[in-house]
Amino acid sequence: MRALKFLIVAALLLLAAIHAPDATAQSDPLTARSWQLLSGQDYLELAEYDREVYVTGVNDAYNWSYVAGFERMKWLVPCVHGRQAEQLSAMFAKWLKNNPERWHEPAAKLFPFAMFSDCRKPEKPKS
Repeated sequence: MRALKFLIVAALLLLAAIHAPDATAQSDPLTARSWQLLSGQDYLELAEYDREVYVTGVNDAYNWSYVAGFERMKWLVPCVHGRQAEQLSAMFAKWLKNNPERWHEPAAKLFPFAMFSDCRKPEKPKS
């Protein structure tokens, strides 16, 4: 019984520590926003290396979603195949710069739109 009480008190203290507001997090704008999704504008404000790391992670997530059975993303695999992080980052940044009206949206949501825009086959001219 004593052990059970100890575990309950320890769990409550741990829970309180995890959910306690952190004064330094509230004063640092980057940490205070860390729970939010990275927006398109946030992405454009990142350093180039950070953009490449971010795009690599988002690309991996979408590719693995296809491997896991999300068929709607199957077009992305051949689209990004063989492209380096620098190229994907440049493609994404270019698309974002051409679509400033969407900068407030989550960057991870916008990534497939950018890749689709660059990877779709051009329409054949009508004769």
